[in-house]
Amino acid sequence: MIYGNCNEVIERGCPVERVLNSLGGKWKGIILSALYEKPNYYNALHREISGISRKMLTEQLSDLIKLQVVSRDETTDYPKKVRYSLTQRGRALYPLIQNISQLLKTENN
Repeated sequence: MIYGNCNEVIERGCPVERVLNSLGGKWKGIILSALYEKPNYYNALHREISGISRKMLTEQLSDLIKLQVVSRDETTDYPKKVRYSLTQRGRALYPLIQNISQLLKTENN
């Protein structure tokens, strides 16, 4: 099969690569795991994930919202609170990530 420029195929034509690139990174899996257990407010989520900076948490949450894996809801309270939760897509995706993780874990043992 002729694909032409490999980089173009990876960037535009391979859905598996797009998914792995979108969900890759040090923090996204941890954030998904924390939100799979229960929705959480921003500050509580920051406290729960030790070692992540506020800037990084904000960036990663923003990426996950763009992917429609996480939803962001603001309260009308003063001061406003922001609550994050997994969307239906995120709840469906998380077990798949766990299965891949288990496969890789057993393969490396």
